[in-house]
Amino acid sequence: MIFASKIMRSDGRITDGEINFIKSILPNGLHFQNALISNLITDFDKTYDQLDSVDQALPMLAASIALDLKSGTDETAGIFKDLEEFGNLVIAADSMRGEFEVRQLSKMMAKLKSLEDKFRALHRQQFGAAVKQAVPEVQAAPRAAMAVQDTSKPDLDTLLTELRTMIGLHRAKEEVTAATNLVRVRQMRQEAGLPAMPMTLHMVFTGNPGTGKTTVARLIAQIYRELGLLEQGHLTEVDRSGLVGGYVGQTALKVQDVVQEARGGVLFIDEAYALKADQKDSYGQEAINTLLKSMEDHRDDLVVIVAGYTEQMNAFLETNPGLRSRFNRYVHFDDYTGDELLNIFTYMSEKNGYASTPMANYQLKAHFEQMYAGRGPNFGNARDVRNVFETILKHQAARLMTIHKPTPEDLSFIDLADIAWLFERSGAGAAQKGRA
Repeated sequence: MIFASKIMRSDGRITDGEINFIKSILPNGLHFQNALISNLITDFDKTYDQLDSVDQALPMLAASIALDLKSGTDETAGIFKDLEEFGNLVIAADSMRGEFEVRQLSKMMAKLKSLEDKFRALHRQQFGAAVKQAVPEVQAAPRAAMAVQDTSKPDLDTLLTELRTMIGLHRAKEEVTAATNLVRVRQMRQEAGLPAMPMTLHMVFTGNPGTGKTTVARLIAQIYRELGLLEQGHLTEVDRSGLVGGYVGQTALKVQDVVQEARGGVLFIDEAYALKADQKDSYGQEAINTLLKSMEDHRDDLVVIVAGYTEQMNAFLETNPGLRSRFNRYVHFDDYTGDELLNIFTYMSEKNGYASTPMANYQLKAHFEQMYAGRGPNFGNARDVRNVFETILKHQAARLMTIHKPTPEDLSFIDLADIAWLFERSGAGAAQKGRA
């Protein structure tokens, strides 16, 4: 009841359809007047804001997490799926378009995921090794840092779980989840014979490099495939060089060829602001004009995502009157915090069979916190982490060459000596970029 009430109250009104929905889920024999149900919804809405632990929010969810930690299962993912489906049913309860309600559902799912993470952290020492198998961050998090081609076809629940368990990117995950929920609610309304407003699926991704924009774009392509919006769900990634020609007439042909390849999936244009270098760039303008026409011609089987730095993307959208109207959903990718950068480093280490000693890990945490605090406008995020990781391995290799017959433990551990270079450099920029 609390969960449903928070969604219903997000648009500032309670409709008859929503009241009837509450009546339909009440236990048999319970009958309340509409006014009483309306007051209960308002009271439960206020109650939700006061919840600060998963035990308070959903005791059943807390019990499921505890079971997963103890037995190494993943029953909690099923509960999240059911909650999201229930939330979508609440949104579809009346004939109103649920933009506010969809966003509220996304925020609530993000809050529950945050509460879940806190609950797991509190129980890690108690359940020890089982946590490593039960907590998904370690295995799913790398998608936020590295764009790895995925040739399998996971189902919708798997894709949404992967999105939720990515390191950081809270605002981006919320926006993508909201877009997904809008599509699902629209489909529910169509199935129920209710009017469904047309939707624009094209997106603008903004943020610094190394924040997982390509990975999220690939996930969106697969999610839309599972929702039946795209036939193949593949990702075609290009930049200016793949779209703009070197002579008159070549640009339009290049754009058309790329669009043809991308049909049935997502066309991801990185550093899209570079398409038009300046006002005199007629080739770049031709690429933009041809792209706009292709987006209209293939609106039923093509999604375009343009990405780049925030300020440059805002300027790019003003280069053609039709651009901003085609892209009405903006997803911002925040820089990773110090803790998140350390999580990415830990994943890279574990994936490659390395582990940091406690002292080295402590110093790495301090370094990544300093890296985040001193970041500039061109902060590389996960790319900088990879540079640090690779340079550490170079220093580790030099140290191991001084050991006669190093053991498997010697070959696997990153020691304090391997990261000393991070703190010996006087220039923070060199350390951030991983140069040694």
